[in-house]
Parts: sequence; structure tokens; C-alpha cells
Amino acid sequence: MGTAPGRTAGGRRRRDEGAALAEFALVIPFLVLLLVGIIEFGAALNHQISVQGAAREGARMLALRNSAGAVETAVQNSAGIADITSITQTPCPAGTTSTSTAQARVVVQSSFTFSIPFVTLGTRTITAAASMRCGL
Repeated sequence: MGTAPGRTAGGRRRRDEGAALAEFALVIPFLVLLLVGIIEFGAALNHQISVQGAAREGARMLALRNSAGAVETAVQNSAGIADITSITQTPCPAGTTSTSTAQARVVVQSSFTFSIPFVTLGTRTITAAASMRCGL
């Protein structure tokens, strides 16, 4: 059984043989850009989680009435991959007891730079706040 003139054994026309490759070449840059974007946003989420954990650890240390320096050290040590740029502390008021409802609060800021090729998102500030009841 032979093939019709101008057709391959698979039934396609000979001039269509490179069409799939050409279409793939047109689509692959967008797929790679999408993949890199997903990876970068995952890294940003990981950065946010690290900053939130650092704020929570700082609030815990502040609620236990540690010094401001000890709180900053605890925040920096628990930040993981995040580079902390700012730490704001609101300590427990004087004279609070374990039955008080006063809160120690720590706000931590960090910056994250997106590095997606051909897409300019720049550097974003990531902020996390945590509060903890004083005297526990």
C-alpha cells in the first residue's frame, strides 16, 4: 500500500512537518517565563514566612520582658533567609501582670527583589507584625 503524492506515511502533508517545531519555538519563551515567575513568587512567599516567624519570635521575647537588644538579636537569628531592614518594638507597659491584657508588639520589615527576566517588578517591602500578651 503506497502513500498519496505529497503525503508522509503518517498521513500529514510534507509541508506541515516543521509546524509543530515552529509552534513550540514560539510558545517555549512564555512557558519558561511562567515557570520562572512561579519560582520567584514561591521565593517571595518563603521570604514572607521567614519574616513572619521572626516577628513572632521577637514578640515572644518582648512579652517575656527581654531587653530591646535581645529582641533584635532574636529577630535577626530567626529571620532565616530574610534580610531584616527595620524592627519596631512596642514593649509591655510597666506594672503589667500575667492577668493583664496588655500586648507586646513587634513589627518587622524586610525587602525582597524579584528577578524575573524581562519583567520589572523591582524590590518590594515585606512587613510582618506579631503581638503577644505580656507576662506569660
